[in-house]
Amino acid sequence: MKPTVFRPQVFALLACSLGASVHAQAPAASPVKGGTLVMPVHVGEPSTYDCHGTNSPAVMWRVAPHYSTLLKINADNFPQVTGDLARSWTVSPDNLSYRFTLHPNVKFHDGSALTSADVKASFDRLRNPPPGVVSLRQGMLADITNIETPDDNTVVFTFKRKNAAALQLLAMPYACVYSAKLMASDPSYPTKRVMGTGPFRFVRHTPGSEWIGERFNDYFLAGKPHLDGIRLLNVSPVAATNALLAGQVHFTMQGLTPPEVARVTGARGDKVVVRGGGAATTFLPWFAINNQRDGLKDPRVRRALNLALDRWGASKAMEQITPMFRVGGLLRPGSTFARDDAELARLPGFGRDIEAARKEAKRLLAAAGQSNLKLTVVNNRAFTYFGVYVADQLSRIGVTVDHQALDTPQVAARRISGDYDLIFDSPAEYSDDPSVQLAYFEPFSTNRANLARFGDPKVVELYQAQLQDFNPQSRKQRVRDLEAYLMEQSYVMPLFWQSRKRVMDAQLRGLEGDYGSNYVKIDLADVWFEGGAKK
Repeated sequence: MKPTVFRPQVFALLACSLGASVHAQAPAASPVKGGTLVMPVHVGEPSTYDCHGTNSPAVMWRVAPHYSTLLKINADNFPQVTGDLARSWTVSPDNLSYRFTLHPNVKFHDGSALTSADVKASFDRLRNPPPGVVSLRQGMLADITNIETPDDNTVVFTFKRKNAAALQLLAMPYACVYSAKLMASDPSYPTKRVMGTGPFRFVRHTPGSEWIGERFNDYFLAGKPHLDGIRLLNVSPVAATNALLAGQVHFTMQGLTPPEVARVTGARGDKVVVRGGGAATTFLPWFAINNQRDGLKDPRVRRALNLALDRWGASKAMEQITPMFRVGGLLRPGSTFARDDAELARLPGFGRDIEAARKEAKRLLAAAGQSNLKLTVVNNRAFTYFGVYVADQLSRIGVTVDHQALDTPQVAARRISGDYDLIFDSPAEYSDDPSVQLAYFEPFSTNRANLARFGDPKVVELYQAQLQDFNPQSRKQRVRDLEAYLMEQSYVMPLFWQSRKRVMDAQLRGLEGDYGSNYVKIDLADVWFEGGAKK
């Protein structure tokens, strides 16, 4: 039996031919070069430049244009995988070996050649970080036992067991490929220095102001990038919308509410277009519940906190103030593994009878001896409204909340220290495969992304069972069992899924889709302006 061969370019040609048959009346215009994209970043300053050690869009939206990854999620066929540095790949019949052939003649921005050794060194750093290096993906890559480099253009990953999400995990946007030589020679790289093989070369970062990149003329994908450069502005969420309203930026990563969309389109007319908003994205904010705190070690207490939230009642109000308003469990609404509303209502915290739920919450708190519970809630200032919402809802069951809305660097410090009862967070949200979405809950001992700070053998058992199941139907049931158990234990308080509607410059191309994730197309290689150069 021959190994399965994947050639992304074949799928791309097929997709183009299918698209042409459906949209033949309006053929796509050909990209042209020129222009500088101006985009606001509304989620604060980056606490590091290192993709491997972050879970924050404050980092990824800035550094992604400067790096390449082995694989990436195909934005136009979400959540399927396509190649980036990988030109093609084969999978062994036993699904334990993945052999990747790299694009030839890939160069780093310093002029040095990328080889398979750089891919190996980068993934080794992710899965087995050396002392002093933070990797938030160590647990997600734990099944990799060996990485070999038979030649400069070939890299082979060996897994210790079958993994139904292997390609999805290798396609994480956080897996930036770094220069092995520079990692060995420069202690500041990559946490304080940016240098990759991506479509844009890093120029400068002025904290509190802007981030500048320029076209890398030796980029390995012919004809890309189309833009001359990128300019990313550090602004507040309100300022981002106002900048769009004034025509000072071309688009924003921030989803807009219906009133904001009406305000911008009313002022700018046919100079802007509205994109997306139809499907939920993979972004689910929540408050992680610190299981290392005495009062929160009891699952009855954690479950009571979830029962207090009237998600269905708050959804309509949330839609007017935030793009995060869709009710759903721990799996993206509308995705393969998600429950329908009737099934969802049987999970703790998603019932329709909020009075009955709160009565049960009070009973659980009393039984646990926590009727006068007081909690410190650490929140990102950009999402203050979620902290206000949670404080109000918990007050209905007698819980007192100290809501601390902080800037991104302060939140990052509290994440590391563990000084919180509840803290605002979200999972690694680039794909809706459950092995990606639910990897957050792998044990804290090997998974520093787990801000609930627990290790539950039952979670490990259920997670591994679905991970190794290649049968779609039985895997779906295993995923449902895992989701139900996680909500019974209530390690996190899920809020609302995002439905991202964006308003952008009418001449901007390459971002037309209703994408399933905020982390696709963030390298900006496909973006261009119809009509050419634009400032």
